[in-house]
Amino acid sequence: MFAERFTETIAIIGVSLCMLTAFIYFLKLIQALMLHRTLRKAIERDSSVVGDLVDKIDRADWADSSRQRLGSDDRNGLVLVAVGLAAFGFAVVVNDPEWLRYGIGAALFPLLVGMALLARHFWLKREIAAGA
Repeated sequence: MFAERFTETIAIIGVSLCMLTAFIYFLKLIQALMLHRTLRKAIERDSSVVGDLVDKIDRADWADSSRQRLGSDDRNGLVLVAVGLAAFGFAVVVNDPEWLRYGIGAALFPLLVGMALLARHFWLKREIAAGA
């Protein structure tokens, strides 16, 4: 009985997270659509703001013009490492050999991806500092 409820709960949480992710990307799509429509109208009118709008297309955060995509890798990497460590800690706390094996296996993916993102962030940061 407990296993069925647990499985249903995990399925509901997974579906909810997928729906939330889809909604966030849908909002980003609408934001990009609005920016491109504004850019198209500005180009048709030969406006002087076209250059600024083109610069905003590849920005991660449109509100802050000095920020680049480089700042997001470290946060994503830290979150993934934290999730991996939490999954590993959960597997150790449960103290069941089968759960330990599955828990460590599940913890490896976010740990490795998080470490790769952190390494990429520090590598790019060092290249930018050396080039400037």
